[in-house]
Amino acid sequence: MATVIAFISQKGGVGKSTLSRALAAEASKEKMKVLLADCDPQQGTSYNWNRLRNDKKITSQMFNSVREIWPLINNYDLTIIDGPARTSKSTLEIARQADLIIQPTGPSVDDCEPAVKEFHALKMAGINKKKLLFVLNHLTTTGEEINAREYLTQAGYSVLDAGLTEKASYRHAQNQGLAITEVIYPSLKKQSQKLVEEIIEKISEYN
Repeated sequence: MATVIAFISQKGGVGKSTLSRALAAEASKEKMKVLLADCDPQQGTSYNWNRLRNDKKITSQMFNSVREIWPLINNYDLTIIDGPARTSKSTLEIARQADLIIQPTGPSVDDCEPAVKEFHALKMAGINKKKLLFVLNHLTTTGEEINAREYLTQAGYSVLDAGLTEKASYRHAQNQGLAITEVIYPSLKKQSQKLVEEIIEKISEYN
């Protein structure tokens, strides 16, 4: 059964492309047929990453309109949508089609507050709250992770158990066409793989 996972954000730089690429890399290793749909043609982050990676097991394509994606999804086991850099009218259309909507956010209130507002807006538009998940990114201390997790859960939303610390090694890996799950340092690899494994477990709930 075809599954659609969307990574959205209310601002750029929160990690949606990072997570989209990691999920695509790991899902392809699980022998899933993967479409990585880049919906930000101005940046083309995920599309350009896979060109550098040259991974034939991942189909990466740039889309000017999300409507171009829907006729293709039944050709793939997993469609991963790397959403626009800012929320837009396309975000609601993506949310209506996706089985799971994941919004990465940093741990500060300045990050979390607008992210919660975005999920509130989707919920008000009729999106099932069970489909809306946060993942914490750019973490630097355990304390800020605890505080951010509490803020998001009190707002009424689920947060993935695994998060990502702020590490230059993750960026370096991606600069080489690797995913964060392919970083050379074992502890960082374990952290990122745990996160992606948790997402893949969520995918299995729809199959």
